[in-house]
Amino acid sequence: MKKCYIIILNYKRWEDTIACMRSVFSSSYTDFTVFIADNGSNNQSLEHILADLVASPLKKSGSKELIRYVHLQEGQEPHLRPPDLPDLVLFQNRLNRGFGAGNNTVLRLLLEEDAFIWLLNPDMIVTNATLEQLVLAANKDSRAIIGSVTKSFYNTEKILFYGGGKINYFFGTVSPVTAVAQIANIDYISGGSMFIHTSHLRTVGLLPEYYFLYWEETDWCYNAIKKGYSISVCLEAICYDKISTSIGRGFLSDYFYTRNGLLFLRKYRHVYLLSAMLTVSVRVLIRILRGDMQRAKGMSAGVIDFLTGARYENK
Repeated sequence: MKKCYIIILNYKRWEDTIACMRSVFSSSYTDFTVFIADNGSNNQSLEHILADLVASPLKKSGSKELIRYVHLQEGQEPHLRPPDLPDLVLFQNRLNRGFGAGNNTVLRLLLEEDAFIWLLNPDMIVTNATLEQLVLAANKDSRAIIGSVTKSFYNTEKILFYGGGKINYFFGTVSPVTAVAQIANIDYISGGSMFIHTSHLRTVGLLPEYYFLYWEETDWCYNAIKKGYSISVCLEAICYDKISTSIGRGFLSDYFYTRNGLLFLRKYRHVYLLSAMLTVSVRVLIRILRGDMQRAKGMSAGVIDFLTGARYENK
């Protein structure tokens, strides 16, 4: 079996992270190490997770031994050898530098390993077969970036999307793929459940960090496809999504989604910038007419900061 390193990036929602972690440790595939990287939550998230482990110790599926774990601070990573790590690593990032940077802190440790990487959102619950199915799919296609079938946690028969989504360059938006027939046309795999090999990272690079939140995986997959990698969805790998419990829907969500979509277009398809900005104006007007002022303000601020180069996360 090939080793898999699973990275769960926590920001304040330690309750969700515990549930996600426990579902992972029920996996039938057992050759893995879980990194829970706390992104500067400042709410003692990792201490809460440690307390949960003490109160209710974990075992891997089929094992009689309790999992071993270690609690590390950012800055200690140069001394680590991934093969020597225990089953669970609680890793404290000093600051919240966003999705890309938060994951990259761990990914840098793993770059030279011959191993799989699974990026997994903390608001996901996985089945005991999910990891095994992803490994089987990766073994069949070594150049695939693999996603899961994502269902609603609250309505387990409802499929939210298949693996990832499509980019609409004209509008500067992305949309989830919700039908099997559309899988062949997927542009990116969602960072909520993305399965790759470390060799992908050595070729494509780490996740872009300047987006802070949203569009990182879109950018990374865009470059991976240009380098000859393929997009794939494992229909047997199921994740149940609680749908953005860490940030929800509101000012910040619309701000980053809007700003980053424009950043992506400027970087790769600048010919569509004008149409995308006109579309944003229409969407802002619709939000205002609906009385959804926070989301309208978020989108407007996203456009302004895109034009001025200001960054909300530095304010």
